[in-house]
Amino acid sequence: MVVGSRSLVARTALAVIVLANIFDTSSAANILAVFPSISKTNYIFGQVLFEALAAKGHNLTIVSPFEIQYAYENIRQLRITGLFNHIEDYGLHANVFTKRDKSSFYGNTNLIYGTAAMADYTLGHPKLQELLKNPNETFDLLILDQVLCESLLGLAYHYGVPAIVYSADASNKYTNEMVGNPHNPAYNPIPSLGYSDRMHLVQRVWNTFVSICEQFNYRYIYLPSQEAVYQRYFSLRNQPPLLDLIHNVSLVMVNSHPVINFARPLVPNMIEIGGAHIRQLEDTGFSQDVINWVEKAKNGVIYFSMGTNIRSADFPDSLREAFVGAFSKLNQVLIIWKWENATLPNQSANVIIGPWMPQQQLLAHPNVRLHITHGGLLSMMETVHYGKPILGLPLAGDQEILVNRAVEAGYGLKLDYQNVTEDGVLDAINQILNEPEFRYAAMKASRQFSEQPLKPMDKVLYYVDYVLKKDSGINYMRSGALYLSFWPRHVVDVASILVLITMIPVGLFATLIQIILRKTHERKLKNLSDVGKAVSNGKSLVKDAKKKRN
Repeated sequence: MVVGSRSLVARTALAVIVLANIFDTSSAANILAVFPSISKTNYIFGQVLFEALAAKGHNLTIVSPFEIQYAYENIRQLRITGLFNHIEDYGLHANVFTKRDKSSFYGNTNLIYGTAAMADYTLGHPKLQELLKNPNETFDLLILDQVLCESLLGLAYHYGVPAIVYSADASNKYTNEMVGNPHNPAYNPIPSLGYSDRMHLVQRVWNTFVSICEQFNYRYIYLPSQEAVYQRYFSLRNQPPLLDLIHNVSLVMVNSHPVINFARPLVPNMIEIGGAHIRQLEDTGFSQDVINWVEKAKNGVIYFSMGTNIRSADFPDSLREAFVGAFSKLNQVLIIWKWENATLPNQSANVIIGPWMPQQQLLAHPNVRLHITHGGLLSMMETVHYGKPILGLPLAGDQEILVNRAVEAGYGLKLDYQNVTEDGVLDAINQILNEPEFRYAAMKASRQFSEQPLKPMDKVLYYVDYVLKKDSGINYMRSGALYLSFWPRHVVDVASILVLITMIPVGLFATLIQIILRKTHERKLKNLSDVGKAVSNGKSLVKDAKKKRN
């Protein structure tokens, strides 16, 4: 008990110190926040962050294709209009069910050149150009949403300010490169492969191969495409190459947590902030009709949503009919389905549809017993935070891994997109609703997710202030890997020397054996030659003796 009390006192003291720094608004900063992604999911975190920074007194200039009504006068928005249409040909916001028919090479190529086009359009937009050309505009910090638009780091160089990068995903090749974070393919799976961090031999071989391909893809396709955009808009004297700016990022915030993602090694200036977007709810956000339905659902509520970027209304007919049929047989359970069209074919009386639902408020309600989800990262974090089991239908990206993690932890089941049937959906739902082990596992995951020394957003605010106040001394947090090129960083040079050192004695030994064998062989040949001469002399003597007798 004494040890526990000391630990509690220490944690409380730490929290007081950090919170004192967080809420110190004595020095307001001018912050440029660039969130160029067309994915609303990325902006969800940004919206919460901007409000928190503005509440501290910082002045924000937000560059984004989205525009939200903020209650703070110290938030200025520069909306990048026309971006959605500009990159439509690259398929970055295409129907996910159509994209599944494309090859991974096709998708990856479109992603690289599509994000380069997105960065180019953002930097060339009249509103941002006006900002760049105004000599009176100054900033203290750049916050950049990492959506494969590293050329935008030129803004940090242009204004001479430190850069903080936010990633909506766990650490990956692009964010690892910024801070020299290690990536070991033996236990760090590539998200698209869907492997866990405990791979068998064949999976490790394939994961290593894909990791190598990813490195070459980054170096010889991605970087040149971003370098071209960077050079087009930032032609300054003594301008460094883009890779130098990438390696000069002060801090990377990754949207991950070991309960939902895998435990990974992180250098000091890469921090996990999973759950920072989760708000403290002050009201339900429901209409009165929805409140009445949810409160009266004695047998519970199932919430069904495929997230912000995937439309349930785009389901293939067979997939939609499987869910509609299963829901019709659960007539004692209320289904709230995020459905984007005005009507749902064959909709049963226990199903409520709507194009938008207050997801966090629904998951927080005690009557909600199950979340049917695609397994997107933000959705998984919200579901775990509120302790709800999941039925996952993963479709793309890291969704397969996240749903598999839920299955392994015991708070979820997974549907195979290729084999979804009405009976399969019904059986999975009934299993989760009727077996209390799923609810217990969900509550356990919720406790683990919440047990942190600081709330994630408080952690974010602390580090933002840390970079603003102490960036000149932040170099001590930087990994030495940043000062090494690819080959030394992966000890290929050391391995080559070791191979060479090993080969020298092996070569000398082989040469010695060869000399010995050659000498032995020559000696044998000489002996054979001597024997041959002796035999020949013997024959001559016999002939001479015969001649004498004759």
